[in-house]
Amino acid sequence: MAVEANGTTAPVRPAFAGDFDWRDLVVSVRLALAAIVALAIAYWLEVQEPQWAILTVYLLPQSSAGAALAKGAFRLLGTILAAICGLFIVKAFSQIPALLVAAAAIWMFACYYGATRMTNFASYGFMLAGYTGLLIIFESAINPYGAWAVAVNRVTAISIGIACAGVATSLVVPKYASVQLRGLLTTTLKQLAAHAAAALKTEISLDEFVRQRDDLLDNIAKFDALRSYSMFELREMRADDVALRAAAKEALAVLAIARSLYLRLVEFRIRCAGNESDRDRLTSALEMTITTLESISAGRAAQRSLGFQRSELFLARRRMASLESDIEAMEGPLASLAELLFIIRRTNKLLRRLSMLSFIADTIFNSARSRGGEVVRGGLRTCRSARVGRREAVLQGTRVALAVLVFCLFWYATEWDQGIAGITGLALMSYQCVNTDNPEKLGWPYFRAVIAACICAYVVMTLVYPWLEGFGMLAAFLLAILVPLGLLIKTPRYGRSAGTFTIYFVAAAAPANVYAPAPLDFVNFCSGLIFGMFVCLMAARLVPVTSLASRREAGRLVIGELLPKAAAGIGQPRQIAREIIGLSSSLLPRLNPRSSDNQIFVSGVLASASIALELGNLRRAAADPAMPEAARETLELGVSRLSNLFSRLPTMGAGSGAVRDEAGAEIARMWAALEQFSTVHGSPLGRSLLRAASSVLFLADRLQLDHDFLQLALTD
Repeated sequence: MAVEANGTTAPVRPAFAGDFDWRDLVVSVRLALAAIVALAIAYWLEVQEPQWAILTVYLLPQSSAGAALAKGAFRLLGTILAAICGLFIVKAFSQIPALLVAAAAIWMFACYYGATRMTNFASYGFMLAGYTGLLIIFESAINPYGAWAVAVNRVTAISIGIACAGVATSLVVPKYASVQLRGLLTTTLKQLAAHAAAALKTEISLDEFVRQRDDLLDNIAKFDALRSYSMFELREMRADDVALRAAAKEALAVLAIARSLYLRLVEFRIRCAGNESDRDRLTSALEMTITTLESISAGRAAQRSLGFQRSELFLARRRMASLESDIEAMEGPLASLAELLFIIRRTNKLLRRLSMLSFIADTIFNSARSRGGEVVRGGLRTCRSARVGRREAVLQGTRVALAVLVFCLFWYATEWDQGIAGITGLALMSYQCVNTDNPEKLGWPYFRAVIAACICAYVVMTLVYPWLEGFGMLAAFLLAILVPLGLLIKTPRYGRSAGTFTIYFVAAAAPANVYAPAPLDFVNFCSGLIFGMFVCLMAARLVPVTSLASRREAGRLVIGELLPKAAAGIGQPRQIAREIIGLSSSLLPRLNPRSSDNQIFVSGVLASASIALELGNLRRAAADPAMPEAARETLELGVSRLSNLFSRLPTMGAGSGAVRDEAGAEIARMWAALEQFSTVHGSPLGRSLLRAASSVLFLADRLQLDHDFLQLALTD
C-alpha cells in the first residue's frame, strides 16, 4: 500500500497494470486537449515558435490545482524577468561577443545561485529564468534588431501554455492542494503518534524505527511543498501559512525527541533486566501514555474531534508531570532516579509537541486563526537558515557559468552551425543538476528519453504529417498520441521518463504555422541538442556539487554558534532550539532522508535543539539556591567550558577529536560533582540535584550518540 498526499492509502500499481481509473483517463484527456488548444491559439496569433505553447502545457501538470498555479506563476515570472534582462544584455553587448558571452555566463550564475538557495517552485522559477534568458541572448545576438520579437514571441507562447494548463487543471476534475494538505497533516499526526508509541515500547528493531522516521521525514517534506502550493488556491491558506510552518517544525521536534527516548529506553530496559522494580515502575507509568498514542494513531481519538485528541494528550501530560513530581520526591540512588526522571521529562516533552501539532491542525481545520497565531507565533522568528547553503549555491552557479563559457569557446573555435541547439541542450540538462547530489541518476534517463523523443518526432514528421490536411487532422492525431502518453506518465516506474519523452516529442513534433518539412535541419538541430546535453552531463560528472557543503555549514553553525550561546546564557534556550529546528526544516526539502549521511545530519541537528534546552536547564540548576555550593561551582564552570569548547570545534579541523574528548571529560566532571550526593530524597536539594543530573545525563547521551554527526559536520 502507498500513502497518497491526501492521507488515504492506495494500492501500488505495477508499471503497466492497465487498471487506470476514470479519473486518470479524464486527467490525460484534459492535458491533451489543453495542449492542443494552446497550440491552436499560438497558430491563431501567429506566434513564431508555437511549439513553446504546447510544450509549456506538458511542463506544468501537477497533482493539484494549487501546484499547477504555483508552477505556472513562477514560470511566468521567470520568463518575463529573463526576457527583460536578455534584451538588456543584447542591447548592451551584442556588438562585443566576448562581453556578450561573459554577461550570459554571469546571468546563468545568478539564476542558478538563486535556484540552489530556493526550494519548491521558486527554485524552478530561477532555473527557468536562466534557461530562457540564455536562449533569448544567443538567438537575439544573431539578429539584434529582431531581439524584441524573439522575446515577445517566447513570452507570448509560454503565457498561452500557462493559461491553458491552469484553466484546465482548475476546472476539469480539479484536485486541491489545500485538501491534500489537510489530509496529509492528519495522516502525519497519526503516524507521529504511532512512532512515539513505538519509541516508548521499544519492541521494534532500530532499523524499523529509522525506516518509520524516514517515511515521516518524506511526509514533512511533502507537507512543506503542499503548503507553498495551497497559498495559490485559497486566501485563508495564506493566512494559515504561519501555523503551517509551525506544524512542520513541531513534527520535526517530535522525531528528535522520539529517537533519543527510544535509544535511552532500550539501554534502560537492558540494564534493568535484573532490577524488576525500576523496570516495572517505568512500564506501568508509560502504559497509559502508550495506549493514548496508539488510540490517536488508530484514529479512534480523532473520530470525535481534534479537541478530544488534545484533551487525551493533556491528560497524559498531566500523568507524566505527576510522575515527575513523584520521582523528585523519592529517596534513592541519584543515577537510577535521574535516569527515570530523564525518560519521564522527555516523554512529557514529546506529548507537548504532539499536543501543539494537534492544536495547529485544529486551528487550520476550523480557521481559528486568532488563537493559532497567538500560540505558534513564537516558533517562527527569523532563523539563520539564510546563511546556510551559500557555498553550494556559488559552486552550482560557477559550474553552469563555466559550462557556458567552455561551450561558447568550442562554438567559436569550430564555427559550428548548430551552436544554438547545443546551448539549448546544455541549459535544459542543467535543470537536472540543481538540488540533487547525484545528477547522473536523473540525467542519463532524461538523456535517453530525449533521444527517443527526437527519433519518434522525426518519424512523425517524415511519414505522418505529409498525409495530414488542416489543423483538425493534426489535432486528432496529437490527441490519439498524447492521451496514451498521459496515462503512461501515471505509471510509477516509467512516469519520469514518459513525461520527459512527451515534453520533447510535442516540442519537436509540433509544426510551425506553415508546414515546411526540413528533415536534415531537424536532424542537425536534434544532434546539437543532444550534444549540448551530453556536455552538461560531463561537466556535472567532472565538477560534482553536492549538498554536503550545506550540511557542514549548517552543522558548524549549530555547533559553533548556537549551542555556545545556549551554554553561555546568551538568548533564550527555547528560541535557540526553535532556530535549530527552523534550520533543519529549511534544509529538509533538499535532503534525501534515506541517505546514511543525511540521516546522521538530520538526527544530529534535531538533537542539538534539545541540547540547547538542556544547557539552559543546567544554567538554571546552577542558579538554584538549593544547589550545594560545590556542585553549583562545578556546573557553572562546566557549562562555561562547554560553551568555549563548542565554539572552538568548527575551527579545530583534525584536532576536533581532542576537543570532543575535553567536552566529554567536562560532562563527566559535572556528573561526578552531582554523584557525590549518591542518595537523594524529596527535598528542594534533592529535586535540584535530580533535574541537573537528568540534564547532564542527556548531554552525555548526545555526545556519544551524535559522534558521527560531529564527524560529518566538522571534517572537510
